[in-house]
Amino acid sequence: MQSSLLSDISPVASQLKESSIRAIANFGMSQKDVIPLWFGESDIVTPDFIKQAAFESLEQGQTLYTPNNGIPQLRQALADYQSRLFGRPFTDENIVVTLSGTNAVMLAAQAVLKPGDKVVVITPAYPILTAIPSLLGAEVVEFPLTQVEGRFELDMEALFAVTKDARALVINSPANPTGWMASEQQLKAITEFSRQTGVWIISDEVYNRHVYEGTSAPSFCQFIDDHDRIIVCNSFSKTWCMTGWRLGWLTLPQPLRPTITKLIEFNVSCAPAFVQAAGIAAIEQGEAFLQQTLKRFRHSRDMVREALGKIPGVTLYEMPATFYAFLKVDGLANNSQPFILDMIEKSKVGVAPGEAFGEAGCGHLRVCYGINHTSLAIALERLQTALENR
Repeated sequence: MQSSLLSDISPVASQLKESSIRAIANFGMSQKDVIPLWFGESDIVTPDFIKQAAFESLEQGQTLYTPNNGIPQLRQALADYQSRLFGRPFTDENIVVTLSGTNAVMLAAQAVLKPGDKVVVITPAYPILTAIPSLLGAEVVEFPLTQVEGRFELDMEALFAVTKDARALVINSPANPTGWMASEQQLKAITEFSRQTGVWIISDEVYNRHVYEGTSAPSFCQFIDDHDRIIVCNSFSKTWCMTGWRLGWLTLPQPLRPTITKLIEFNVSCAPAFVQAAGIAAIEQGEAFLQQTLKRFRHSRDMVREALGKIPGVTLYEMPATFYAFLKVDGLANNSQPFILDMIEKSKVGVAPGEAFGEAGCGHLRVCYGINHTSLAIALERLQTALENR
């Protein structure tokens, strides 16, 4: 009976691969004294001023349904925030509030994709960026970044050749897991390419404030207008340490907003009022907190460079953004899980397998250096020893 039941579910769902990051984490969490560097979050808890806004909302009884596309106050706060950040006007009509950045990507994909569509995803990429189009029946084509002397580069000519007959291009910049960041010139060229070809752009920009030079990473928000086939996905999770709150937003052309609003109704209905109140506090009061976290991450990045930058047979790529180090390890099998599981047991430190981020990630490891400096120093010492003795 069980076999018959499982054979009758959606083939797309049944063939979906388990997240190897989650598999590693589940094993690591069952072991004692393991320092976790596998998940994409810091150990910084949400600051009190954000939590207080949620408490006050709850005390005021704000526990009922909210508008599908977000409460007006949060949408306006986000429009004002982006107007300041990018030096051009946005209105609340360009903003839709979502339940997390993941939900934002799903809604964008549901709005523009249909079964059989070709979707090009720049890789290595966070698994949802390939999984979501696949779940919707699209044909996913991975386009790998080029590795050049310890850094990643995007071959624009080759990208346009592969994408010219596609329905959509999915890009994550700054990128998880590599830390690669597209230039302003590249994003402008991709915008012009979209205008000429009609290819949709779904841009995941959840790390746009986690940059170590400048105020923000280059963004499609610098170029988007109400005629563009461009949807920008963002999240509160990383910038304001709100991973567990599940709050994000879309920046999009105004004509697309009614369609996205309907999709929200049939996906999740709406974001909770008290979570959106916390989001307003983050947007309006969170800049000093963000700068404090970036200061900490800069020092963490220096610690990673010192510990992992000179290991024979290990390439540590440049880290201009995010809080990830991406390592190419000579001799590491395409399936790095046995190495990582062994390292968890023997060295008591765990990282994410590179192949979780697509074929271009094979032979690599991702290290999240968002934890406190005391724990990070111990973890890096353990990781360095494991890599040197591999």
